Amino acid sequence: MSKNRLEALSDGIYAVALTLLALDLKLAALPEASNASLGAELENLLPKALIWLLAFWVTALFWLAQSRTLRQYDELDKPAMMIELTQLALITLLPFTCSLMAEHGDLGTAALVYSLHLTLLAVLSWLRIARLLRTPALRSADGFDEPAARLQLQRAVVVVLCALVTVALAWWLPAWNMLAMLGIVLHRRASATPGAARA
Repeated sequence: MSKNRLEALSDGIYAVALTLLALDLKLAALPEASNASLGAELENLLPKALIWLLAFWVTALFWLAQSRTLRQYDELDKPAMMIELTQLALITLLPFTCSLMAEHGDLGTAALVYSLHLTLLAVLSWLRIARLLRTPALRSADGFDEPAARLQLQRAVVVVLCALVTVALAWWLPAWNMLAMLGIVLHRRASATPGAARA
């Protein structure tokens, strides 16, 4: 499969997965047609909306990381293709694990399943960029940017670490454990500040 075909497949899978994430955002039937009833139902929907927002943001970050990395590849060998297809398979499961969190996020098992899912995605993102840095034959002559690739590797490590923290917290702080993913934002802000060290 060519890199272009993989990118087209990837864009389609991410688009569908991102759209399906919103399916859990449904209002229950109102007991009576009133602003008070609607307000109460919207308030009940808030936890699901927060999970959707976090899941959308994390999924979009995985898509952006994949897009940036694929631009730097000249061609994908069999191991690189397996990394990409495995990650895409895991992306198709995101609507399920997000729905699990939305319905049962207060249970440790649901939080653990979602956290492990994110951890696998993060490890595959790290493997993708680490392999590109270790294998010069895969690099694009005009698209490879080593400083940018090293920054991507650093960011991938941060995502893996944040995902591992969510796993560690799943039993003790189910639902809240996902806030550990906000470490990604804190790292990006710190690395974007003037004078911050860039890898």
